[in-house]
Amino acid sequence: MKFFQSSLFNRKVLYVVFLSKFLMGIILVLIYTYYYHNQQSADVFKYFDDGNIIHKSLRYNVFDYLRMITGIGGDAPHLMKYYDTCNFWLKEFNYGLLNDNRIVIRFNAIVRLISMGNIYIHTLFMSFISFTGLWGIFKVFEKQFAKSKWLLLAVVFFFPSVWFWTSGLLKEGILMGLFGLLFYYMNRVYIYGFKPKYLIFVFVLLFFLLQSKFYVLVAAIPGFIFVCTQNKFIQNKYLYFALVHASILLIVAFSKHIGYDFIYLIEQKQHDFVKFAGTLSEVGSLVKIPDLEPTIWSVIKNAPEAFFNTMFRPFLWESSGVVMLMAAFENILIVAAVVFAIIFRKKSISLSPYFFFSISFIICLFVIAGLTTPVLGALVRYKAPALPFMGIALLIIIDEGRVWKLVSKGGLKNN
Repeated sequence: MKFFQSSLFNRKVLYVVFLSKFLMGIILVLIYTYYYHNQQSADVFKYFDDGNIIHKSLRYNVFDYLRMITGIGGDAPHLMKYYDTCNFWLKEFNYGLLNDNRIVIRFNAIVRLISMGNIYIHTLFMSFISFTGLWGIFKVFEKQFAKSKWLLLAVVFFFPSVWFWTSGLLKEGILMGLFGLLFYYMNRVYIYGFKPKYLIFVFVLLFFLLQSKFYVLVAAIPGFIFVCTQNKFIQNKYLYFALVHASILLIVAFSKHIGYDFIYLIEQKQHDFVKFAGTLSEVGSLVKIPDLEPTIWSVIKNAPEAFFNTMFRPFLWESSGVVMLMAAFENILIVAAVVFAIIFRKKSISLSPYFFFSISFIICLFVIAGLTTPVLGALVRYKAPALPFMGIALLIIIDEGRVWKLVSKGGLKNN
């Protein structure tokens, strides 16, 4: 397919990258099988088991299976015998949003048609979905970073959290696939205009993304608005960037008057997440976060701490277990990369619209995740979609010429 062709790499490189994601997906299964032991508490197996339950309906009534897969007629009372058996199909708190668990369960129920119940076949398909989305992000930037192609490949695919969490049977894999492709086709619309073929892809991806992680789409909206409109209004990009976000914040503040109270939604999600985490007996990464009130001032006041928690935690001394240690070392790597990029920044930087998108998406996603999530183990998963854009933003500002010049002269000591 033309989409998977690259002017920078031959197909063998793509094979290796995809294989690395599949292997990481296998490692995720093995870790939760042999390291943590308790499969009953692992989302990987719960979604897989729920998919098997939906698939078993084929033995009794093929139309029941189709109702549950498509959602058309999926609320029929007699289907409750399947839903009650599932771990994640029914969700106590939905806040008027679509249940994002079901998209993964449906994925497993569909793949079960050909997998013969082998979880690694499911992992293979999930790895491919995630790989496709990340490849879409890579394609947007490949011409801009032709001289830094290996670094671009690394920051898009190989942040540890991205590599690990988006390769297995979790919501993050489908999310990364959908969001990466949405970003790719939004870029096509930005470059080539509102052509029907691109708009169709955008609307289809939006439909499925709304059934996945709704908050990720919300976090991307200010950045998408800026990219699509920044040439049409104020010439000062920094001022217009601030105005876009101030306008979005104003809309959020008065959202309850237009039929959807977004601030109340955030406050309730935090309250219910804290309550749920308190009922679990084995949550070693539970942390105290500020109690939100359903006001815009409460969100603004607590946003810095929320961003800090998402950006920098878990600290090394807060980590227990191989997964949390990996996240802690990743945070150290991120801080070091930011400092390095600031020290070796370009003297004259021409910031593209997607630099502003990246900054906007990182801030919005990190704040939303930090405001609602008191469990560090969940937080490291929730921030994964923003990490490729963090790496890209750093690549945009860093002066690689200066770095290589110093290296060729013997390093920092000779500078």
